[in-house]
Amino acid sequence: MHTPRHLPTIFFGLLCSILLWWTIGLAQIATLVAQSQPTYIPIYQIQGNETVSPYYQKWVDTYGLVTGVIEDGFYLQDPLGDGDPATSDGIFVYTYNKAPTVTPGQCVEVTRAYVDEFYEKTELSRLKSVRPVNLCGAATVTPVAIPLARLGQPPATHFEQVEGMVVQVSELTGMVQGSTKHFATGEVELTLIPAGLHHYIAGRRVFQADEPAMNALMYLTNLLGATLPEAAWGATVQVGAPQRIEGTTGITETHVANAIIDYNFGKYQLHLFPGTPVTSVPNPLLPEKGSAANPDDFTVCNFNVYGLGRGSEQFPDPVFYDQQLGKRTRTIAETLQGCTVIGLQETGTPADAENLADLLRDAYNLDYVATAIAGPGSQNSEFPLTNSLLTRRERVQVLASAIPQGCSSQDYAVPIIPGDCAAGEYALFDRPPLVVDLLITGTWEVTLPMTVIVNHWKSKAGDEAINAVRRTEQARYVATLVQQRIEADPQANVIVLGDLNDYYASTPIETLRTGVTPPLLHLYSYLTNLDRYTYVFNGGSQVLDHILVTPNLAPMVATVDAIHSNADFAAADQNQLRYLQRSSDHDPVQVRLRPDAAAILGGSLRYPHIHVQLRNETSDVVGTTTTDDHGDFRLWNLRPGAYEITFTPPPAVTMTTQPIRLELSAGYQTLPDIAVTHRTVKFGIALALVASELTHAK
Repeated sequence: MHTPRHLPTIFFGLLCSILLWWTIGLAQIATLVAQSQPTYIPIYQIQGNETVSPYYQKWVDTYGLVTGVIEDGFYLQDPLGDGDPATSDGIFVYTYNKAPTVTPGQCVEVTRAYVDEFYEKTELSRLKSVRPVNLCGAATVTPVAIPLARLGQPPATHFEQVEGMVVQVSELTGMVQGSTKHFATGEVELTLIPAGLHHYIAGRRVFQADEPAMNALMYLTNLLGATLPEAAWGATVQVGAPQRIEGTTGITETHVANAIIDYNFGKYQLHLFPGTPVTSVPNPLLPEKGSAANPDDFTVCNFNVYGLGRGSEQFPDPVFYDQQLGKRTRTIAETLQGCTVIGLQETGTPADAENLADLLRDAYNLDYVATAIAGPGSQNSEFPLTNSLLTRRERVQVLASAIPQGCSSQDYAVPIIPGDCAAGEYALFDRPPLVVDLLITGTWEVTLPMTVIVNHWKSKAGDEAINAVRRTEQARYVATLVQQRIEADPQANVIVLGDLNDYYASTPIETLRTGVTPPLLHLYSYLTNLDRYTYVFNGGSQVLDHILVTPNLAPMVATVDAIHSNADFAAADQNQLRYLQRSSDHDPVQVRLRPDAAAILGGSLRYPHIHVQLRNETSDVVGTTTTDDHGDFRLWNLRPGAYEITFTPPPAVTMTTQPIRLELSAGYQTLPDIAVTHRTVKFGIALALVASELTHAK
């Protein structure tokens, strides 16, 4: 058979085409392979040298060494770093609801991760994948030494540039502020003021309003597996293992601890590594108690009972519920000494208030009547909350009760009960104020009518820009309730109390106080500054629980007592996470009222440790106290009349013009100015005078 002459040419062309397409295919494959390889951005570039990442809201690929693993994420650090102290080499990788599969020491890559600023913390989230890689070589992470926090210096000054990194602290010994804090996740946190710094803080107590002192707090956690002690306020805690260091002056011993430093919800935390020694020396702190009412007076208390309900996130187990019920009743019977009238917040439902009254009657022979009305918050299956009132049957008659609902143009997602609000308006309170009209009896001549308004305003959880506006609305509404009573009866006796979830003199509290004519009297104005707290958050003592009264009650006020029996004390058994030492995270408050008139004497002598003694006309000692670290003192529960006051100062202090004769009238009054001088002040004045004379002599 004859083969055409052009066939070899066809075969050759076909072969060339195949080779051409093969070459193109290889190039495309190579391109695709190249495109599939991550372009790694180092962690230090993602962090940048500002508080907000330069890659914020962008998708990145990176890699590094795993330094720590927690339930919902892990910490990743660049194996070499860039050597720039202004940029962090570490970052947190959030895995959401997937438990991390990495282990400390692994080198891993993170692909297509979203750079987020979670409450001002730079982190990676929404990642596509995490897998081991061989990119770190033999590199290991070396802890970076960091200083302790300092008074008056923002923590970011020292810690922002190492956020997410493995760090080392030396000689971290401090005084506990608040107590060991437990979270539902199992996380435990301790807050310390470094040793030495507390000497610059009056009363050694850090208050939330004292920003320079708040800046100096250090936060320790067990998030990576360290064991933290149960410690109350004032305990001394030392962190780290002893280490011998050879220097130019010889060998010294210091305590050193390694941790990962992280930023969470406005604070830098040290996540101590497992096995880190943490020792504590307790502070001999005893819980305070109130006092029982007398026949010629009565007591009014406020008490947040810390979610005492059967909701799924409260105490659904019957045995556990009974245990918690018993703790609250013990507080009422023993700490509050069977207070005459008690406003309660965080009873789960009205039934829980009834259970308290029943147990108080059965276990302590205290015949209480419970008043509570179910509101929108009572229906929550997870965490029902209802305002309640307990009153002693033998002293108090309940005339009427109601939970008036405020209305707002803003929708706060509160279930609306038909008839509460007009069309286009929304319910303002999850927990509407409980308004109760009472008659109180005693040895005074006429039965005393009283209206008590129990409140639990919007918490600070979530967006405070929205919460604070809502609390101010709630304050304005409660002020109108008081004003209505005063307009109906100018002599109306009204007490407004509760967990108002805001600070003394804050905008919501001042809106309530000044929203009534005449303005309400905030009874905390009678307390010394160092005694003005009922709650500790992030190591800062603060007021959340308040009692305000119409000014016509001022001549009856005999005592005001923030009973520090909860907030400062160790809270839980580390194994059970069950509250054993205290019955709430709030301190209760007690006020004594004497309808036939009472007097209070307060003042400032400017220096601490001055003993104060008050005698009546027959020379009986009726009151003694000692000035606090601010030099303040109070003498409570006095009767109007003539008195003599004397002072015994410490050796360095001199005083003149004593003893002093006083005539006390009903109500609160302050001590006249007294000349008080400290030896160091005298010495300083003398030096200044000498310096001035020498200058003039020249």
